[in-house]
Amino acid sequence: MTRNLSLDEKLAAIGILISSKPITKNEVSSVDIESTLVEVFVALNEERNLRLLLPVFSWIEVHGSSVIIEKLLKILKKFAENKQDVSLAGLVAKFALHKRHRRWSTIAKNFTYHEKSPRHLGPMDMADSLLLLRGEENWAMGSGYKVPKGVISSNTKWVLSVKSLAMFHHQYRNRLIYGPQWRADIISAYELGAKTPAEASRISGASYEPCHRVKMELEAAGRLAS
Repeated sequence: MTRNLSLDEKLAAIGILISSKPITKNEVSSVDIESTLVEVFVALNEERNLRLLLPVFSWIEVHGSSVIIEKLLKILKKFAENKQDVSLAGLVAKFALHKRHRRWSTIAKNFTYHEKSPRHLGPMDMADSLLLLRGEENWAMGSGYKVPKGVISSNTKWVLSVKSLAMFHHQYRNRLIYGPQWRADIISAYELGAKTPAEASRISGASYEPCHRVKMELEAAGRLAS
């Protein structure tokens, strides 16, 4: 049985170069990309610190096109229904759009922070002075967050390249092959040992019907034992 991984370990598994305990190949394969992103969105809002913020934004810049937006939206809605603050997803989506990951528009539209007073991103004791001195990032406007220019400076040195991440993260590799869609994750679930559509559904997060259909197709193609 796979142990429960810390958030830092999950982030390391999806290619963020962060200090964490060593994790096994099986543990890496158990880490779901969208679930990890939502977990870090909640943590960043709760902790109000920048420790993970820049590495996460850097990951979005490099790997944002490999996120399954429908899956991310489903998980975000579930967290929101449980009264967890996932509003940072709207800001991240604005950044993704700024980096030309166009499919993130759905997230930006559904998870904008709508309170009367905007949130400030950056050192709280310097927020107003930084905005006055530097001005606000244009890409962040409309997100409900005030982001001083230069506070978010993504850097690819904080994340693995596409080629490097594909070498050891099974779910990510299949998205490069099949595209960022549910089908890729369903195939990953079967390749990682799921025996039934119900088990593939639990692992991938997809509904039962497509998991059953993909199983039939893989069996017909000789890719899966019937």
